[in-house]
Amino acid sequence: MGNSQASPPDEHEGHSNAQSRSTRRASSKAHNAALVKLFEKMEITADLGNSHPGELSQTTFENAFHGPLHKFGKLMYRQMLNGNTVRDRITREQFVKSGKEILKKFDEVEQHKYYFKLFAASKDYLTTDDALQMVQISYALTLSASKIPFSKSDRDDKVFEAMVTSMFGIETQISFDGFESWLKWNCPHLFSGVHNWVYLILTGSTLPSELEAAPVPQLEGFVEGRYSVTMGMLWVLSATLPQVYTHTPQQEQQSSNPLINSYHLIMKLARLSRCQSWTLLYNSDDHGLSINRFNHHVSSYMGPSITLVAFEGRNLYCVAMDTGLREGDTRYGGEDCMLIQICPVYRVIQVGEKMLLYNDLSRSLPRGLEIGKDVRSPVLFIPHEFDCVKHYGVMCNLQKVEVWGCGGSSVKDAQLKQKQWEARDTQRHAQRKLRLETENWGENPDKQILEWGGVRGGHSYNR
Repeated sequence: MGNSQASPPDEHEGHSNAQSRSTRRASSKAHNAALVKLFEKMEITADLGNSHPGELSQTTFENAFHGPLHKFGKLMYRQMLNGNTVRDRITREQFVKSGKEILKKFDEVEQHKYYFKLFAASKDYLTTDDALQMVQISYALTLSASKIPFSKSDRDDKVFEAMVTSMFGIETQISFDGFESWLKWNCPHLFSGVHNWVYLILTGSTLPSELEAAPVPQLEGFVEGRYSVTMGMLWVLSATLPQVYTHTPQQEQQSSNPLINSYHLIMKLARLSRCQSWTLLYNSDDHGLSINRFNHHVSSYMGPSITLVAFEGRNLYCVAMDTGLREGDTRYGGEDCMLIQICPVYRVIQVGEKMLLYNDLSRSLPRGLEIGKDVRSPVLFIPHEFDCVKHYGVMCNLQKVEVWGCGGSSVKDAQLKQKQWEARDTQRHAQRKLRLETENWGENPDKQILEWGGVRGGHSYNR
């Protein structure tokens, strides 16, 4: 009665754990081989007459990183030597050991710790110069990992500076705890592209698809300088927004259309898989700064979208909506909605449901677009006239509104079909009205139906 016996281990669980250990051993062995191979490739590029076989000089190591990535090579060399700045050579053993440690860091918090220390040059804090360099290099590495040609404009520099301003405020240094707190709220996937690139370089292969995060969207018909969005802004938004805005919907990935499958195969080979395309829906510079034009181009798009609102004071906001535009007198939006200030300070303002109110008909509420969760104090309000914007109640000159659809080709196709149906329906009503106005009422069959019901048509009657 007092005896108790431990339950025997579950056979399936034991088998699963054994499989997991076996997979890890195989992965470790593959990583070891890939790192040795990479080391040997770099050794070949060493200066002639190298008298230290099995070692790489600091110069050889750093010269393997070209262009905007050269500084990253310097930082990575220091990190692989645990911050040792005296040694000007790294052995094969040190290289392989350090590389395997990096490849183990699948958890984003562990990645944050590693890359914070790397960009801080082994210090316990980042300076503003360290942080700006970190943002610029992270951007370059993400583009490289995504197979996107590197480009950077003056407007990108403004976004990067806005990020640093947001991190530091009036401080000149930031510790890891402060940095992690900023990342968690404002830019949780900052190092995803960095780690993708490092993994690719060290192993010769991309990360497993289930471990990918924050792919940079493709902008259809994008021309640098024509739109509010820039490549640098696109990158930082992809590192901030939930996956619903950046990942291709499941149904599109599994399409039975062989042409679509071929397209996605090309996309997977060319750049990060499962990457979403964004489609321009409305640009006030091209379509006119008008709520009617805005409504015409954005309505019936029933997927996630981002709206960029630019106004005086160098202010630029991003409204990320996880559902289509809805006219009415109640607030709407799901849990993946975000309101982000991009410039002059990059920061996430609000996250969550019921963030938007779009009223174009009700006279009991202000007509226009209201953005923000607080009914009494919305962050932004664009009145029906689209001639200004109220920023926390302060009237400002509205400069531009731009909307990008993030729902993929199927959502855009559905919008197009709905617009075509609406156009045909409008035409049918117009033609019917024209017929009623031009045809002889006395010969109209509706006249007889009305008279059967006791309704007399015409103006004459018998006394």
